[in-house]
Amino acid sequence: MKRLLIVITAALAAFAFMITGANAATAVSTGRSDACNSYACGSGTFTSTDAYTLKGAMSVKLTCGKGQNLAAIKIIVEGVDGKQQSGAQHTIGKCGQLTLFSNLTWHQASAIRWWRVLVNSTNGQGPSGYHETYGNLVYP
Repeated sequence: MKRLLIVITAALAAFAFMITGANAATAVSTGRSDACNSYACGSGTFTSTDAYTLKGAMSVKLTCGKGQNLAAIKIIVEGVDGKQQSGAQHTIGKCGQLTLFSNLTWHQASAIRWWRVLVNSTNGQGPSGYHETYGNLVYP
């Protein structure tokens, strides 16, 4: 009887897993994405609190002596629905100083498949002075 209850419980759990579309992203996990080039460098560290939410921080630093006057970082997230979205861009204008943007939260309707950061810099003179670098993908 005890074995039958264990089998039934396991079957119900598997059925609930299939119906809800739950996946490995539902477990709490922390990841980091880094993006650097010769003009700016940044990283983001986020914890997935559930399949739809990330909480964490990002930081960015503008390299001095490269002719750039702004650097920025933002998060890019793709859901299991295949749609990519990006968060607010966090911008700095002082070179040589690491700037931290903390207590950030990302929430979306579709479960998160992956996320990464995007770092960019500009000298304010159009496309020729704009540089961007994508960070590594993080699968929560």
